[in-house]
Amino acid sequence: MVLRPVLPRLGRAMMTRHSFIRPATSISTALVTDPANITADSLTWTSIATPDSPLANAGRPPAVVLTTLHSFPALEPSSCAAAPSSFLFAPFRRDILWQAITYENDSLRNRGGLYVRNRSELGYSKKKMAAQKGRGRARVGKAGSPIFQGGGKPFGPRHPDDSTELNRRVYNMALRTAFSYAYKRGFLAILEDGAEIATIAAKPALRALWSLHAWEKTRVLFISSGENTELVDILKNSTRKAKVVDVKDLDVRSVLRAHKIVVEKAAFDYLVENTEGKKFLNPAKIVSQIKRKARRMRLHATKRFGRD
Repeated sequence: MVLRPVLPRLGRAMMTRHSFIRPATSISTALVTDPANITADSLTWTSIATPDSPLANAGRPPAVVLTTLHSFPALEPSSCAAAPSSFLFAPFRRDILWQAITYENDSLRNRGGLYVRNRSELGYSKKKMAAQKGRGRARVGKAGSPIFQGGGKPFGPRHPDDSTELNRRVYNMALRTAFSYAYKRGFLAILEDGAEIATIAAKPALRALWSLHAWEKTRVLFISSGENTELVDILKNSTRKAKVVDVKDLDVRSVLRAHKIVVEKAAFDYLVENTEGKKFLNPAKIVSQIKRKARRMRLHATKRFGRD
């Protein structure tokens, strides 16, 4: 009987940790000479990279990547900085981005004001509208019945909440994937230390910036480390395709829609620090969402049961 080597299947985790893997030399030699010489001891896998070889860390991805820091408003390269590869060189995951966009769109729907009263909340008399028999017509009940005009609606909307839930780790992964996509496409420009977007909060400076970089047909996203109300008001009244957001209010949709992203160094460091694991960009926003949902449920209970 001829033994055939059964090679193990490489999973994702195995490919990540051991990128350079080959069968032992004894397997290839036995296959060339005589397959009958293959034994169970020869069916072992060895790695090219051993702890004593120069390729000991060849299977590990780089921990950091070098990114260019730009001056502002000229956006000229000024220096370099190291950034985690998990933030700027993450693999593209379309499924993760789809989950994040769906989660954001669901949270934007606001139908909480819809409330339709049912037959018990209309206040009509409970007296029967007509006699049960003797009319020659169908029997009817009280005036609040759904079959009458102006009656209650049996399954109408009652403070509907269209928002969905998403694991915080998945949403942070979507943010890192979006920034990695922008970095690989050349859309990301990180400003050097001390450069602030608020310096262009004037119409002449904004006009000069747009003409310098030919951004007339480009969707630009400015990410600042604080609120820039003056710049927001100027861009709101102009026809330019630009948006200014605070780093704590950033979402995945804005990052994916932009063709040019200008982010301050302080805001970039904040993003790197708060998009790992289960951290939040804006914990106060999450708390307000929880309070708003609890208030909506309390209002629903008040209108339905007549108590707080």
